Amino acid sequence: MKFEQQIYTFEQGIPGFEHLNQFVFEEVGNDLPMKLMRAVEDQAISLLIASPFLFYPDYEWELPDIIKQELGIENGEEVEIGSIITVPADWEKATINLLAPIVLNNRTKLGKQLILHDNTYSSRAPLNRT
Repeated sequence: MKFEQQIYTFEQGIPGFEHLNQFVFEEVGNDLPMKLMRAVEDQAISLLIASPFLFYPDYEWELPDIIKQELGIENGEEVEIGSIITVPADWEKATINLLAPIVLNNRTKLGKQLILHDNTYSSRAPLNRT
């Protein structure tokens, strides 16, 4: 993912953190394909994010027109998709949320966590599928 160190605005926040509207995406480490999605309003709140396509190359869904309008998306080049990763004490049991991807517009700096309906994806898909 190529998130920039700029503030992205989530007008409705994200589920569970509706009161937080601004987030930055920070590098975790040079060798990790992940970012920390950190709340600007509360630096203690951060979520681990990665491209779901790295772990699930066949991951696919249609971005609704209403979301394209809401985020000001004009073409696919300005869109980044991320998913929240949950890492328990046992890293082997880490999961990725495929049911609620994070959609970002790199041009408008707007974002939204989209809840996919009518879908077979899980909010706790295994990160390690071996």
